Amino acid sequence: MQRLLVLNLFISLMWPILNNDYTLGALFLGFVFGFVLMSLVQRRYGLYTVRAAGFVAFVLWAILQSNVQLALKVLARTAGIQTSMRPGIVAVPLKLTNPFDITVLATVITLTPGTLSVDLGEDVSGRLQPYGEPDEDAIGVETETDDLLPASGERLTELPDRQTGPRDRGEAALLVHAIDISDPNSFRAGIKQNFERPLLELRRLIAEMDAADN
Repeated sequence: MQRLLVLNLFISLMWPILNNDYTLGALFLGFVFGFVLMSLVQRRYGLYTVRAAGFVAFVLWAILQSNVQLALKVLARTAGIQTSMRPGIVAVPLKLTNPFDITVLATVITLTPGTLSVDLGEDVSGRLQPYGEPDEDAIGVETETDDLLPASGERLTELPDRQTGPRDRGEAALLVHAIDISDPNSFRAGIKQNFERPLLELRRLIAEMDAADN
């Protein structure tokens, strides 16, 4: 995977030199030409690049959409219109095991207005840590013991060991703060479907390309 990407970038840089055209357009054409060549060498590289570009485009769209939704809620409250905003922290169980992929997911969530990656710990059945002391009005997800996570001042769990990482400690869980968690299950499912699933697919393609190279 890395070898194909380096070759693609090398062709992209050499294209303006060979054509004596030092413009962004020539650089882009060089990248496209290199992309086509590398895709002929390894079909999965083309599929990976297309899906990676699609994921980036979706993230940009999600950021724009969240900006608009957040602005509308703020303006509505400023105008005295009551809106349902119930902030809280949700534990999102992860299937991702690669530290880089988890970092990308946490960064994407943080870049999206209205959400913030807070911490990384072990899976706690996706329970929710609300603000303040748990009460009957707190937002939460029922568990086997019908309890909620501790108050926000307490840590949910210890961070995974820096040497072993989450893959050696069982399934990881990412704590995500959001300004509106009226439906925790839907919120959690949205993160897993829209952000985690594409990253899992990209990681699978990378593994297949590395296996083919070996």
